[in-house]
Amino acid sequence: MVGTMTAQTALPATATTGWAPTGDLPWPRVWDHQYEGPVLLQDGRVLAAGGGDSRGAQTFADAALHDPVTGQWTITGSLITSRRGHTLTVLNDGRVLAAGGAHGHPSSRPWAQASAEIYDPATGTWTATGSLHQSRLVHSATLLPDGRVLVAGGSTDQPPHFADVETTTAEIYDPATGTWAQAAPMIHARASFPAVRTPDGHVMAIGGSIDTGSDVAGITFCETYDPTAGTWTPADPIGTPAQGSNSGLARVHAQAVTLDDGSILLTGGHQGGPLLWTFSPFSLSEAERFDPATKRWAPVTPMGIGRDQHRLITLDSGKVIAIGGLEYGGYDTGYQHAEVYDPTTGQWGPRTGLSAPRVRFGAVKLADGRVLIAGGAAQLGGASPTGNDVLVTSTDVFTP
Repeated sequence: MVGTMTAQTALPATATTGWAPTGDLPWPRVWDHQYEGPVLLQDGRVLAAGGGDSRGAQTFADAALHDPVTGQWTITGSLITSRRGHTLTVLNDGRVLAAGGAHGHPSSRPWAQASAEIYDPATGTWTATGSLHQSRLVHSATLLPDGRVLVAGGSTDQPPHFADVETTTAEIYDPATGTWAQAAPMIHARASFPAVRTPDGHVMAIGGSIDTGSDVAGITFCETYDPTAGTWTPADPIGTPAQGSNSGLARVHAQAVTLDDGSILLTGGHQGGPLLWTFSPFSLSEAERFDPATKRWAPVTPMGIGRDQHRLITLDSGKVIAIGGLEYGGYDTGYQHAEVYDPTTGQWGPRTGLSAPRVRFGAVKLADGRVLIAGGAAQLGGASPTGNDVLVTSTDVFTP
């Protein structure tokens, strides 16, 4: 069973530095990875669409818009197909592409889908567009410099057994034609990974997970896609040694953003599922930074606490805020705090409080530089006194 948690107040955020609650979501919602959560529209509003519950048993088609001026959410047109583990990508013309994701209950196979649809903010409606060549969920979607969208990797459930299988396949969506073209496959299959567009227009796929048959294992392999050449090239693997260890860190559910100098900051995640706790049963506090000049990863100061399924946002100041998440070893209670990384000093600042604990939530930077977070879960499984999951409907806004 699932309960809900709301904020104590529901007022627009003020100009005061720090976190402030704003209007609640119309419904509790969990977004499993960073590419399915709310996105910023060109008119300054925020669109949230789809998602699921905390147990993976339900997928939703509801959609809502947040107005940062009033601080309120309003219902907009629902997706044609319910989906979770999908991607939402804002196109150059202002429309939004929803691609792939899971549909229905995981016991009803196949549940990965290939369908895609387009949201028009002017009409508040969704329209079907060309379907992917490969059904997939927890994949990446990256807007390329020419306005096309690169979708890569993810998990699919292939016949005859319809087990979850990570894929190497990649494809490109052309908004002008509404169709997908198959791209060169990745070198390494992966799911639940960050993909970051670099200043030269390339896309780097970083770490992620691979199914072992009984669980998932993290990977360290990275690769870069060149849209001009249409090829993938191996990149320096991640692998900051774990604290007190000489072994490199694979990462599942890590977060990555591009910094103002073109480097990439990578934080958190975990190394593998419960059956693979020989690696580490804990969320990772370690952080790494990729230097585009040397094309190498190097360790930087770790976060103050290990964070899995957190969110990472680059602020207008060039600093980066790491928000929420949980301790993977406990996998029960979301964190009710955030911390800020200063690329100039290489240090993390003191933690700041949120209105509610959050994991598997949405986060997006607003047009005015503030950061909005919404939904997610506060407590999972045994962390709830009744054994029920507690989902969050509240929304917070951070003013740097």
